[in-house]
Amino acid sequence: MGSALSLSKKILESIGGRITLFQATLPNIGPSKSGSVLKNREDVNNRTVSSNNTQVLTPLLNPVTDFYKNLGLECSETQIGVDIFILSSSFADIASISPISKITGGSIFYYGNNGYNIQCSPGRVLARFESDFEYYLSRSIGFEAVLRIRKTKGFGIQSFFGNFFVRSVDLLALPNCNPDSGYAVQLSIDEELKDFSHVCFQAAVLYTSTDGERRIKVHTVSFPVVSTIHEVINNADQEAVVGLVLIKFFKQDNKID
Repeated sequence: MGSALSLSKKILESIGGRITLFQATLPNIGPSKSGSVLKNREDVNNRTVSSNNTQVLTPLLNPVTDFYKNLGLECSETQIGVDIFILSSSFADIASISPISKITGGSIFYYGNNGYNIQCSPGRVLARFESDFEYYLSRSIGFEAVLRIRKTKGFGIQSFFGNFFVRSVDLLALPNCNPDSGYAVQLSIDEELKDFSHVCFQAAVLYTSTDGERRIKVHTVSFPVVSTIHEVINNADQEAVVGLVLIKFFKQDNKID
């Protein structure tokens, strides 16, 4: 699989585009020293005991190789996005493979059948894959995109969440983007806002359409400055808050309790 991805990158690097990868087994062909070949690391004895005396497979949350991360960086530089469809009921080592998709603004679709959930029965999985792939081929896509975040003076950017490559403090590189992609930014209040009645935030996306047109989309929002935390809680977007909490949770390495 590593060799196929490297070759696909070489073919597209002069024009950019998208690579769609289907994974059914662990990559087992290629130069062993390159790091592209992966082995089954799923060992019931290789567990970490958490503070509440439960066992979790935390070692599997970390990649075993940087091959796919480094290849993802090369793809990002040449404006190539990588989407992955994982069609495997066994260990797929998503932690090692997923960086190539994350860095390039791609998506990961998982269709594992664990045998314990009726929702994961082979028939249901196949139907979901067919529906998802049909939509995947027909949905809108933007190429060679960048996302810039602007905010009122007094705020700082702490971190970004999503699939992208951070090009500068407030600029994200997105070789591919689509209507289903979601991004979050965590801000910090660096100065007092007592002189402001409202604060503004803006997200601007510059991208190339499938027709080759260079376009820009700008989203601007304004929020009132309040004095109590209750006013913030009562007007918060609950879905966005829960989504951000989950993303931050899964981003932590070796801290699952």
